[in-house]
Amino acid sequence: MARWAPQETDTMAAIAAEVIAQVGTNRTVVGIDGQPGTDLEHVAAALVAGFEHHGVSAMAAAAPSASADQLRSGVVAPFRSTGEGPGVLVVHGHGVLDPGVRGLWRWSLWVEQEEGRLERRADVKIAASAVLDVTDPDHPRREWNDAC
Repeated sequence: MARWAPQETDTMAAIAAEVIAQVGTNRTVVGIDGQPGTDLEHVAAALVAGFEHHGVSAMAAAAPSASADQLRSGVVAPFRSTGEGPGVLVVHGHGVLDPGVRGLWRWSLWVEQEEGRLERRADVKIAASAVLDVTDPDHPRREWNDAC
């Protein structure tokens, strides 16, 4: 029997709503990291669309490196200084949830898929605000990363 799963647009709109509720949208910066082989650029674009679904201006940016200093000065500071009011920047790249970097983000997302799940990085998953499983890219699902 086929199992129902939400479409990507629904999942990403729900994640955007979670961000809006938890940290707001006043020059908010979100970090997205994930397992090797995950399409972080696609996830970031889908999350931007999720914010836009809620009427929130958002844009995505690829992390130029995983250096906290470079990310702060080259990505985060320019975004925060470009204006006031609602706006979300979604920064994606491998290493953006590493220790020393993860403090730049008001909210964060770890992206993973079934393949390689045993090698997933538990330290990063615990630090992330949410976990997204993209094993089925048309129907990604929010994982609840708790110990229940």
